Amino acid sequence: NAEMKSQADSDQRKRIGGGDSFLHGPARYRRYTIEEIEEATNYFSNSLKIGEGGYGPVYRAELDHTPVAIKVLKPDAAQGRSQFQQEVEVLSSIRHPNMVLLLGACPEFGCLVYEHMTNGSLDDCLFRRNNKMPVLPWQLRFRIAAEIATGLLFLHQTKPEPLVHRDLKPGNILLDRNYVSKISDVGLARLVPPSVADTVTQYRMTATAGTFCYIDPEYQQTGMLGTKSDIYSLGIMLLQVITAKPPMGLSHHVSRSIEKGTFREMLDPAVEDWPVEHAMHFAKLALQCAEMRRKDRPDLGKVILPELNKLRDFADDNMPMMMMMFGARNNNVYSRTGFSSSNQDTMSESQSMSGMSGYESNSNS
Repeated sequence: NAEMKSQADSDQRKRIGGGDSFLHGPARYRRYTIEEIEEATNYFSNSLKIGEGGYGPVYRAELDHTPVAIKVLKPDAAQGRSQFQQEVEVLSSIRHPNMVLLLGACPEFGCLVYEHMTNGSLDDCLFRRNNKMPVLPWQLRFRIAAEIATGLLFLHQTKPEPLVHRDLKPGNILLDRNYVSKISDVGLARLVPPSVADTVTQYRMTATAGTFCYIDPEYQQTGMLGTKSDIYSLGIMLLQVITAKPPMGLSHHVSRSIEKGTFREMLDPAVEDWPVEHAMHFAKLALQCAEMRRKDRPDLGKVILPELNKLRDFADDNMPMMMMMFGARNNNVYSRTGFSSSNQDTMSESQSMSGMSGYESNSNS
C-alpha cells in the first residue's frame, strides 16, 4: 500500500509538471489539499484577501490553528508554475530567522502557505500606510537594516548554488510581532551556478524582473545577473529606511544633500532624535551599495554587514526602555550569526507563525 501511495504521489507530481524534483532536498513543509485551502479561505473570499503579489492574490487564513498567509498562483501566469515549484523547493529546504517561513503548499492548486507576519511590510511601516502604525524609531531602523543584510548574505551563501533575490524592496521585507525583519518573495530568485557566482562573471538572464527603481543599472543594460545586483537594491532600500522617501532619484538627492551640508533635511522628519553623524555613515554606506557600476559596490559579508552590525550595536546601546513596546529581544529570532537548524526548527508555533495585519498589500511585485 505504501509503495502504491508513493507511486501515486510521484504520478501526481508529474501531472502538475514538477516531476520528482518537487521534493528536492529535505521536505519540511506540510502538504495541504485544495479542500483545506478552500475551507481556510472561505472559498477565496474577497473579505480575506490582504494583498496581490506577483503570483496572484494573498489571503489571510488559519490552518492547523495557526494564522497564515496563503499565496495563490494565478492560473494564467506565464511562468508562474515553474516559479511556484522553485519557491517551494528553495524555501522548504532552508531556514533562517530573517527569511519568511514557508509552512506548507498545495501543489495541486499552486498555493503557498506562509507564516503570517503581524506588522506588515517595511514599506507599510516606513510610509505609514495605516494611520495607526507607530513611527519606527531610528534604533529599530538600524536593527532592521542589519537583519536584512544578514538574511541576504545567507541567500548569497546558500550551497551549492547562491541565490540572487532580484526583487529586494521595502514591500518584500516583512516584520513580525517583535519587528524582526524577514525577506519574502524569494520566488523571484534564480539559482546561479557556482562557476559564475564570483564577482567577475555573472549569469545571463533572459528577462528583467523586479521593480524598476531598485534594479541594478548594469542588469537593466546587459541582462547579466550577479549577487551584486541585490546590493544595488539593498542600497536604495537602506536610503529609504532613513529618509522614508520614494526611490526615484533618491541616491542622487541624498548624495547632493551630503555635498551641500543639508543631509539632516533628508532624514525622515517623523523621527526627532536622529544621531545625524551615525545616520550619515549609514547613508554613505547605502550610497556605496547603490553605485552605478557593479565593481564599485562593497562586499556584503566583508564590508556592508560588519558596518551595519556596528550601527546596530550603537542602536542597541541607545535603546530606551520605552521601546520595549516594539517587542522584547528574542535570541532565537534575533541572533546575528547563530542560525542553527535546531534553533529554527524548534521555534514555538507562537514565535515562528505569528499573525499579520498586512501582506504585500502595497507591493507591486
